[in-house]
Amino acid sequence: MKRIPALLVALFLAGVLPLGGQLVVQGVRDLAFGPVLQGIAGDVLPTDPIRSGQFYFRTPSIGTRIRIRFNLPNRLNGPGGARMNISFANDDAMAQGTAASSSPVRFNPRATSSFVMTTSRDANVWLGGRVTPAANQPVGTYTNTVVMTVTIF
Repeated sequence: MKRIPALLVALFLAGVLPLGGQLVVQGVRDLAFGPVLQGIAGDVLPTDPIRSGQFYFRTPSIGTRIRIRFNLPNRLNGPGGARMNISFANDDAMAQGTAASSSPVRFNPRATSSFVMTTSRDANVWLGGRVTPAANQPVGTYTNTVVMTVTIF
């Protein structure tokens, strides 16, 4: 079996800014599957401290109501037009406020999710996923883009 070198999904962000630009959203780390073997699915959990994708956001205050929505690809693009399937399970996203009393919340990245910032005004969001390479998957680097939109409402 051949190894397919580092797979990355670039994380991009979009924040809907209230007056005064009070919402801050930053991409921290790309979702990275690393080397993947042909014909063998590879998973990254949102709890993975190195390979999961990570975003950070800060809201104006505790009590702010937010909505998180992802635009997720279903394929990664590789060398010579090659493609590889990528999928996201119901619990492949996780959010946690930065306060010591904050608890992690797993959620479905394919659905819009709403939260109230109850313990802190800022939080991290982590994203996992699964790639499914074909038995004859061309070797190379595969990428695509994930967009996370945070809206205050």
